[in-house]
Order: sequence, then structure tokens, then C-alpha cells
Amino acid sequence: MPVYRYKGYDAATGANRKGSVEADSAKSARTRLKQREKIIVSEITEEVALEKMKKKKSFFGQKVSTQDIAIMTRQFATLQAAHLPLDETLKALTSQVENELLRNALNNVKEQISEGKSLHEAVGSFPSIFDRLYVNMVKAGESSGTLGLVLQRVADFIENTVKVRGQIQGAMMYPVVMIAAMGLITAFMFVSVVPKMQKIFVSLKVKLPWYTELLISISEFMQTRWYIIIAGGIFAIWYGRRWYQSPAGRRKFDEKILKLPIFGPIVMRTNVSAFTKTLSTLLASGVPILGAIEITRNIIGNTLIAEALDAAKTAVQEGQSLGVSIEKSNLFPPLVTYMIMTGEKTGQLEEMLQHVAVAYDAEVERKVEALIGLIEPAMIIMMTCGGGAILGALMVPMLSIMNQMR
Repeated sequence: MPVYRYKGYDAATGANRKGSVEADSAKSARTRLKQREKIIVSEITEEVALEKMKKKKSFFGQKVSTQDIAIMTRQFATLQAAHLPLDETLKALTSQVENELLRNALNNVKEQISEGKSLHEAVGSFPSIFDRLYVNMVKAGESSGTLGLVLQRVADFIENTVKVRGQIQGAMMYPVVMIAAMGLITAFMFVSVVPKMQKIFVSLKVKLPWYTELLISISEFMQTRWYIIIAGGIFAIWYGRRWYQSPAGRRKFDEKILKLPIFGPIVMRTNVSAFTKTLSTLLASGVPILGAIEITRNIIGNTLIAEALDAAKTAVQEGQSLGVSIEKSNLFPPLVTYMIMTGEKTGQLEEMLQHVAVAYDAEVERKVEALIGLIEPAMIIMMTCGGGAILGALMVPMLSIMNQMR
């Protein structure tokens, strides 16, 4: 039986009360609390049984992925386009969704709507599943009476986001695998091959060049002081995460990454695409421009760009042009500011933003492919040079031994 957490007040004394109760539904939970405990419930949400979920799912546990949200939203939009009543739509979605967390959330949304709440209020009670962008677009769709159309736009937006993210992750998989393989091969040579060669050199009393001695010293350190390497790595990761999560560290990192010769343009174009695509979708769905800028700012990953959007929101609030305020930041490419200014002048800001998003998505894909084209030979050269240096340091003494034997 589901468990519901509630907040409310005592009907007799007016004291605040909170706790949990088992019931078949949120409605029956409210009724039970009112009749038995004399508690008037103001807020109630279903508590998912995490231990039960862990036993059913993988070691890493279950979560609602962006792909799950995209599929559900597309089905939601299709059912709404068929003019199916909202309660029947949610009932159908609950029976079709495979992800248990999302299914429980939708079931709770259906219960809240039957109790008189709006759809955006109900989905807003699950911020870990439905973000602010989703909730505000649903709210705009409800206010304008175009919920089906807005849900289609949300589905398009999420599906496109999943597609672009998948392309970038897939493109970066090769260099990650190559770097990992290079590290494992190097470690194997230091802890397995070099010690065996060292024994040969010691037994034959060969005078070693400085680079071979350095190689052997590194090998001995890795074998005898391996815990220092592991501890150092853990500390570096911990310190790096702590520094990155601090406001000053995050801003410094975001500033530096934008200045990198190859990665910087990719990061900038990815953020510009997210900015223009999100803002266009929100404005086309009827969200006011100030609210749209604020929501867009919250999904931007780069601190400097987010600060520029904060300044733009303030400027627009004071009656200035969005394009002019964006241009003053000196962060965005000239094409972006020009298209925004043109859209504001012609009254087609949403369309212009969408054109920019499509163009930059394609450019990001091209630049990532070009980057991979550069990384592949670079990885091969690095592996060849690294392996060659190690083998060379080991082979020079061996050649010296062979010359002495002759």
C-alpha cells in the first residue's frame, strides 16, 4: 500500500501537524486523516518505497531519465491532441509508462488533479522529475488553452536535447577509451615489463643511462608506493570537485574553458544553442519574456553566460532591448546578437532564435566531428611516442649488452 507524507493542522487546536500515513490513494489518505485524526491536510505527496525499488532495479538504482520524460511527453501531447479528457489521459499514461518512479509520479499527479489542483501545480510537486522549464511551459499551455500544442513543443525540445547530448557523448567516447587504454598499457609496462628488465640489468651489472634509471625509479615507486598514487589521485579528485563547486572556482573554470582554442568554441556554441532553443520554446508557448529569460538562465551550464543573462533580464526589465543587452556582454557571437535584434524589430523573435539554435546545433556537431578527427591521430601519436620512449629506454642497455657479448 502506498505511503503518503502530509502537512496540515489540527482541526480542534489549529496546531501544525505532519507525518506519514498508508492509504490506497491521496484522496483516501486525506479522508482517513480528517475522520480519524481530525487533521485538515494542506499538502500531501506519495513517498516511493526506496528499499523495494533497490531490490527490483540495478545496483545504481532507478531514476527518471530525460529519454523517459521525452517519450512520456510525446504520448501526453498525442492524447491531448485527440481531445481526451485530462484525467483519462493521465490514467492512460500511468498504464503505459515503464519507469516505476515516473509512473508513481503520474499517478500522484492524477490524484492531485482530481482534488482540484492544476496540472502545472501537480507536476511542480516533483521537481526532481519535472524541472522549472517543464512546469512553466505546462502552466503557459493551461493559461492559453493550448496544452496539446505546448506539450508537442516540449516533446520536440526534450527529444532534440537528448539527440544533441547523445551525439556529443558518442563523439567523446573514442578519446576517453583511448586515454584509458593508454593509461592501462603504460601502467602494465611499469609494473610488469620494467621490473623484469631491471633484474636482467642488475644480474649483468650493466651501466644504465639516466633515462633508463629514471624509468626504473618510476617503476619502483609505482610498485612500492602505489598507495601514495591512489591517495594522491583521490585527494586531487576531492579537492578538484570542492574547488569546482565553489562559486569562485566554478566561475574561474568556466572563464578558462571558454578561452581554450578548441574546446572553448564548442562549449560556447553548445550554451548558445541551449539558450536560444530554450528561450524560443518558452516564448512560443506564451511564457512572458522576463520569466523565459530567468528559466533559461537556470539551465545554462556556464557561469559567465548565466551572468550575462542576469544582466539582460535586468536590462529588459528596465525597458531596454534584449539584443543590445546581450551584445554588451561581449560573450555571444555577433550572429546571435544580430538575429535577436532582427527578431525584436520584426516581431519574429521566436523564429529567429529557433534558426540560431538549429544553426548552432549543426555547427557543434561539425566541430565535435572535426575535434575527433584531430584527437584520433593525436592519441595514436601520443601512444606511439610514450610506448616508444619506454621501449627505447629499455632497449638501449640491451643493445649495449649485445655489443659487449660480441
